[in-house]
Amino acid sequence: MPGRVSMLPETARRKVHETEQRLDHWDAYIRSVYVTILVIMAYLLGYEFDLIGPIHGGVAVVGALWAAATVLSVYKDDRVATRESFFSTMGSTFLGVAVALVYLFWFPPHMWGLALMIILAMLISQAVGLADRGRQVVSALLIIVIFSHLNAANPWINAAMRTAEVLIGAGVGLLGGYFGEKLPGLDKRKP
Repeated sequence: MPGRVSMLPETARRKVHETEQRLDHWDAYIRSVYVTILVIMAYLLGYEFDLIGPIHGGVAVVGALWAAATVLSVYKDDRVATRESFFSTMGSTFLGVAVALVYLFWFPPHMWGLALMIILAMLISQAVGLADRGRQVVSALLIIVIFSHLNAANPWINAAMRTAEVLIGAGVGLLGGYFGEKLPGLDKRKP
């Protein structure tokens, strides 16, 4: 491989070298495995939760994936950033739920009404200090609207299920951020 690398332009050789340097640390491997474990834990917890839920047994995989994806949104490399991310994620979820319920109860199911609610969600998220989480607010809004159109359950149940799934994933991410700082071998070179 060294012979092939020397044939690359200088910038590409530098990128290959930088990548080799990053992968030469235990940190990259430990964090990869650790984050994977957190995602799988949230997935399994979300799946089990959805199986006991009142209406979502058939789509438990989707709820489990929602919980698993939330871990990736919350988990950060240190506990302070993780804690801040946890509260931002939960705040944006609650805001998305509120906007979704307003749409589902007071607007006819039409694309223009949904577009108006997306704009409103983005503006409210900026007004309450969640501007960097506006897309997450809209994601919560859309997933609740999608589930409400896929089944005949009360929108409150759909909103509660999605909120619980986010709480499961955010909780796993929060715990992962607290325990992740204590992992052995982080930021240390291999012998």
